Amino acid sequence: MAKLVLLETIVVNYGDDRGGVIESAGDLITVTKETGIELTNHGRALYTRKGDDHSKGGLLTAPADVVSAAEERASTKGKPAKGAPEQKSEGNTET
Repeated sequence: MAKLVLLETIVVNYGDDRGGVIESAGDLITVTKETGIELTNHGRALYTRKGDDHSKGGLLTAPADVVSAAEERASTKGKPAKGAPEQKSEGNTET
């Protein structure tokens, strides 16, 4: 399994019963070795570890600052932004 950071929003086939899953640019994903090779060869993703990179010299490996930014984004995904107002439920409200 290879861990990648996406460079653009794409549909990823994880090879399971879900079919294609839309993943956003900047997301960290874990895919099979073959899928990783396809995505990096087509310029859609970069490896997060040089050991996963199939190119000589680590040409398809993301810089450390890109990986850390993607990890930070993944850890805050789904949380409201700082200073953002809380969202209220839109269920039945009686007045």
